[in-house]
This record gives sequence, structure tokens and C-alpha cells, in this order.
Amino acid sequence: MHSGKSKCTCLQPFALRTEERGAKKKHEFTRKLARMFAEEQRMRIPVAQRLPWTTDEPQTLPKPPVKENTVPLGIHLFSDVRACERAKFDEYVAAKFLLMEQEMREHERLQQIAEQEEIKRMRSEMVPHAQLMPYFDRPFMPKRSSKHLTIPKEPSFSNVSR
Repeated sequence: MHSGKSKCTCLQPFALRTEERGAKKKHEFTRKLARMFAEEQRMRIPVAQRLPWTTDEPQTLPKPPVKENTVPLGIHLFSDVRACERAKFDEYVAAKFLLMEQEMREHERLQQIAEQEEIKRMRSEMVPHAQLMPYFDRPFMPKRSSKHLTIPKEPSFSNVSR
């Protein structure tokens, strides 16, 4: 049991782990920024190329010999050859088309001549011939047929075998 007076508690702040982690990250971030800034500063300073170890005159290479101008050969380009072949083919097609047209005209002309000869022949055959006079004393009267009348039959579709 306690005596009448209680002890005073000592108030001490306690450290949270999240605060420790936050401080650690902040410290790393500042170090990283300082490193990046130093790198940028170093990149801004131009570095000249060093002098060679020797102080002799630099060696100059001789120029290569100049080539003579090339003379073009008699080359036939494929497009030129193709154009010539196409022109010949076009001429061949045009000649064939003209020949077919002439044959068609000749055929039509012969057909027209044949039709005119047929008309002349038919006209010569169409000479009117005298018809026999009908017999007025006994006029034509059609006679009734001796055959029996046709009896219509109902079609039956159900018996058709397929």
C-alpha cells in the first residue's frame, strides 16, 4: 500500500521510430541533393584536352592520288528497254484492233448484201397467185368430231413417288 504521498514522475520525451526514419530520410535526401549539385558544378567546368607528351611537329599524311574521271558505259536501262517493248506491244494491239474492226465491217457488209438478196428473192416469189373461188352452192360447214369428250380428272399429289 502506498503511503500518503506519491512520487513525482519524471517527464522525459520518448522517441518514436517514425521520427527516426524521417530524420534519416531527410539526411539522405540532403546528401543526395548536395552530390547532384556538385556533379552539375563539375560538369559546367570545361576540361581542355591535354598536350601530347612530345613536342614534335605533327605528322601530315600524304594525300591519296586523284582518280581519273570515269567514262559512262553504254548501259541500257531497264526502263528504256521496257518502254521500247511497251511501244511495240501497243502498236501490235492497235494493228490487231484495226484488223478486227475491218473484219467486222466486212462481215456486216456481206451480211447486208445477203439480206438484200434474200429480200429480192422473197419479192420475186411473192408474185400473187390466183385463189380458187369458193363453192357458194355448198359452203364449208365444220362437222362435229366423232371422238368422245375428255372427262377432267382431279389430280392426286399424295400418290406421287419420289
